[in-house]
Amino acid sequence: MGLRGLALVTLLNTLAPQPLAGFRIPLNTQSPTPVTPASSLNPSTLRPSALIPSVTRAVAPGPLSHRGSSALTTVALNPQPQNLSPSAPQPLNPSDLDRSALTALKFGQPGTHEDSRGLQTDSSESLGGVWPRVLVVSRRHLRKGKYVDFVGEYHIDLIQDFGGCPIIVPRTVRTVEQLDAYTFGGVDGVLVMEGQDISDRYNPYGTEVNLQTEELEKVKSKHSSDVEKDDVKDSLEMALIKQKVLEEGVPYLGLCRGSQMLNVAMGGTLYFDVVAETGTTVKHIDYDNYDGHRHPISVLPNTPLSEWFHEEFSGRENESIELSVNSYHHQGIKKLAPGLEPLCHSLDGLLEGYYDPNFLDPENGRYRVGLQWHPERMMDDYTGCKRVYQDFLKAATMHRRKVTNMSHTVSHEHQHLHYFRNL
Repeated sequence: MGLRGLALVTLLNTLAPQPLAGFRIPLNTQSPTPVTPASSLNPSTLRPSALIPSVTRAVAPGPLSHRGSSALTTVALNPQPQNLSPSAPQPLNPSDLDRSALTALKFGQPGTHEDSRGLQTDSSESLGGVWPRVLVVSRRHLRKGKYVDFVGEYHIDLIQDFGGCPIIVPRTVRTVEQLDAYTFGGVDGVLVMEGQDISDRYNPYGTEVNLQTEELEKVKSKHSSDVEKDDVKDSLEMALIKQKVLEEGVPYLGLCRGSQMLNVAMGGTLYFDVVAETGTTVKHIDYDNYDGHRHPISVLPNTPLSEWFHEEFSGRENESIELSVNSYHHQGIKKLAPGLEPLCHSLDGLLEGYYDPNFLDPENGRYRVGLQWHPERMMDDYTGCKRVYQDFLKAATMHRRKVTNMSHTVSHEHQHLHYFRNL
């Protein structure tokens, strides 16, 4: 039988799946088993496994780490007839190599796993459906005289650790007009992180900045890299916030500048410079020790933040407790936008975190949180830091499931409508 004949038989078989039990055509073997002439076969009775080599899957046993592991799963085409004894790997129909194979390739076995940092992650929940898509706009950096776009791997790792698919949106001028192409596959989460000061066109400081010209120049000189604006990045992130987060209810996590962005988008304001405008002595930024710098914050009880860090509240559930957090920002929230509620403050009274109580229900796909500090850089400090991301990705996963279920419903309704129209 020629290649065209094989292709025709395969196509016919998919249209009439009536397998003839126990029948197999050995391919490329030295077996003396006689092969029935093709002319005497009924194509509708052939299985796909009769026309292509057997496919076997072998999964390495035992608990596995999905980081740094190789050959967790072997998916191989084997043209030889297989021994179907109970101890041998069982043949799989190639159409069965769907998410189960992909899951094994990434995680080995569904369930809880430990990554290279010792972070416990659960792959079983989100893998039951489609990967939730979390959009992140890149940041521009001058390297060797040329601009490069990047997103810190801390964020990418955590999105993937908790079952999400990070979609990196490049901050280029052309992307502004192409943004629909990045959102076309669906948006289940928006993550906005650190970056430069927000553009003046969004009126982030309210009516005016209460600083003299000389004071403004001192701030600009001290924080020269931060006061430079990135209008393109602002445009992309503000479009995602307004169109996806605020209009459609897509889950949102804003860290550092990201907490300021959402606050401004919802009608809040910022300090142009916290030290210059308030005279605070709390050190909110240390250019010489970005990752290692910490300062205390006071976490309000009976809030989502106190639940994420519940170990620290043990025996003090109705009291405020202190955390030592990593931050690097010279600006901060001055007026909290309507509808948002505080989570924590630094010891000088500056707001360091908030949430939207009407949009914080991860089990039902709702999440809207802003933190002025960096939990992604504090994974070894507190167990609660990972829960910030864990609940964000849980909300993104549930959002994807809801959207998928709705699309299936619409599809079924369309099919029924088409059927009745053709009666």
